[in-house]
Amino acid sequence: MITWMQRHKKYLIVTVWVSVIAFVSAGFIGWGAYDFNLARSSSVAKVGERTISKQVFSRSYANYFEYYNSAVYNGELTQEEAQKVGLDKGVLDILIDEAVLLNFADEMGITVLDNEVIEAITADENFYENGSFNKDLYRTALRNAGFKPAEYEEVIKKQVTLNKLYAIVMNFPVTELEKEILGSAMFMEDRLLVSTVTVDDSEIKISENETKAHWDMYKDNFLTEKVYNFESIFVPLSKESLSEEDIKAYYEEVKYFYKDSEDRLLDYAAAKKDVEKALRTKNAEQDALKTYLAFKKGEKSAQKNVTVTESSSDYNVSLFSDAVVGEVLRPVQKGNGWEVLKLVSINAPTLKTYEDAKEQVLAVLKANKRVELLSQKSQARLKLFKGSDLGFVTRGEKNITGLTSDQSAQFINTVFSSKEKRGYVILGDKAYLYNIAEQRLPSEKRLKENDLDLENTVRRIRETEMRQKLINTLKPRYKIEQYYKG
Repeated sequence: MITWMQRHKKYLIVTVWVSVIAFVSAGFIGWGAYDFNLARSSSVAKVGERTISKQVFSRSYANYFEYYNSAVYNGELTQEEAQKVGLDKGVLDILIDEAVLLNFADEMGITVLDNEVIEAITADENFYENGSFNKDLYRTALRNAGFKPAEYEEVIKKQVTLNKLYAIVMNFPVTELEKEILGSAMFMEDRLLVSTVTVDDSEIKISENETKAHWDMYKDNFLTEKVYNFESIFVPLSKESLSEEDIKAYYEEVKYFYKDSEDRLLDYAAAKKDVEKALRTKNAEQDALKTYLAFKKGEKSAQKNVTVTESSSDYNVSLFSDAVVGEVLRPVQKGNGWEVLKLVSINAPTLKTYEDAKEQVLAVLKANKRVELLSQKSQARLKLFKGSDLGFVTRGEKNITGLTSDQSAQFINTVFSSKEKRGYVILGDKAYLYNIAEQRLPSEKRLKENDLDLENTVRRIRETEMRQKLINTLKPRYKIEQYYKG
């Protein structure tokens, strides 16, 4: 995991700013122990002459946490799980590696001028409006992310310093042989003969005894849903008229979030309707917070009872999965307003009876039996089948007739990952048999069309390997002190 993080660090710097704010403001509560020696109280580590501040560590950790939470764990990563996989230690390792390289850059006399930092910032298209750098957009983005300009400029200064270092120690030209070898691996072409195998529902026979036996063995997997029972108060959006002045003022505050399909800023007239609703929602949130406090103190009574199952699509269940009975939850946006919920009780999952679970058990057994029969049929036909000719295909092919883009990718990846000439892939309710009738190297034309991509890929692979070797060589050169204990 940490190796992957090091390899992809540069893509995770700015892209999750807004999501990071909560973590930054939360600080380090519950994050483990520190060495609180006075001289070290503001740092988590020192590498040579460079210190790694708690603030930098906090931002970096939040950055990586948010990335993995959204991209890998589908929003279900908890702080406890992050600790178990060593995310905090991994982030610290990355920052230490960076500090090693920065020490070496200092030793080599590499400096970065203010105008170089400005040039790097103004070249970032994240801060562009209508094709050019917009200072107001830049300041708004930093403010929304909780960054002071000086802090962000320090981040950029470090990045420019490292880029200069890489340019000195890693700037070797990519050879034609390297591109040819990589291109041959990436764009090798296989001519495929393909046939499909299906299983009719009538072929799937499952007895009552099989169903009961499966339920008896795996009945702990067949549970009723967890149910949350709430009392609720709904706070609707106000219908009071808003002044043009207030709407315009709010538009100026949030206008960078309103863009057309070509990423151009919407003018006031085009955005007014959405901005007005957003302002009403913001105003209603203040009313909802007052209701929340009154409900919490027992000064307001519930309007209705609400039952939410664990699989509910009407609520983000993760928002109250850790709530305790009797707790009043902070307002959540709901339809045209806000809802304040008080958790009254929780119905824990219980074992389903055989009759209640029977349909689920049958669905599992049918799916398993279908895969079993597809595999048997495919193996029996594998050496004899005559399929349709797909022609030559390469890695990354996205459109195989009859398959979705995801299924096409899975099918092609299986073909090119296999060492066998013939094989099959089960996708959904079908099996796809394939025979590699012919192979050929990519044409010079194909390699030339992808010349720039090949050069960049070779450079990235080489730089990743060289960077790590450089770090490993330099680490003994600088004293490393870690104050964060985990």
